[in-house]
Amino acid sequence: MLFENQLQKQIYTVLGKFSNYLNELSFKHRLISASTASAFIYSMRDDIYLRDLTQKSIWFKFKTAFELVSKIEEENEKISTTNFWLNIVKVKKSIDNEPDMQYVLNHLTQAITDVQVELDLETEEDTQTKKYIQIGRSNKEEHGNDIVFKDDKTLSRVHLVITVNNGIFFIEDRSANGTFINGVKIEKGVKQPIKSDDEVSIGREGTVVNFNDTEIQKLLQT
Repeated sequence: MLFENQLQKQIYTVLGKFSNYLNELSFKHRLISASTASAFIYSMRDDIYLRDLTQKSIWFKFKTAFELVSKIEEENEKISTTNFWLNIVKVKKSIDNEPDMQYVLNHLTQAITDVQVELDLETEEDTQTKKYIQIGRSNKEEHGNDIVFKDDKTLSRVHLVITVNNGIFFIEDRSANGTFINGVKIEKGVKQPIKSDDEVSIGREGTVVNFNDTEIQKLLQT
């Protein structure tokens, strides 16, 4: 593979945390752009770590990722004044000009740990109640799944995200093997509304997600 093992591990870890951070941002502040960027970066992380990519291919993926991230500012101008965004700008300039992986990872790490974005974008209607859940194969804390199907090997570590708004459920696929509504595969990274009589299944084995499950109802109370 292109990178030494330690750098590969750092890339994998930082991109995973960045994707999760963008995911939190998208749900908390209803930013579709953050959700799209999160899904791309999560997929990109595995591609970089598991495949023997050329350096050119890797930087192309980074450029695409940060074009998506840049759209967050178009959706919410307030973010441009945060320390989080200043670090994002530094990363994007580095990628566009003279790519340096360690520089990129350092500023991404700083962006992730900087909580100023949460303070600056806070609104009165925000609460501490969690308004989404994650479903997947991994039971590791770093992946943040609320419901785990560890025996279904066809599921991704974080496979599906569920939100609720005004009593309507929305699902977002984040997987390799897909999420299906009534047998039809949905587009990855795009929130899809579902009705009470829809059947949602995940992975190649068709594991069914029961939206009347007590745990789901409890987690999504607003």
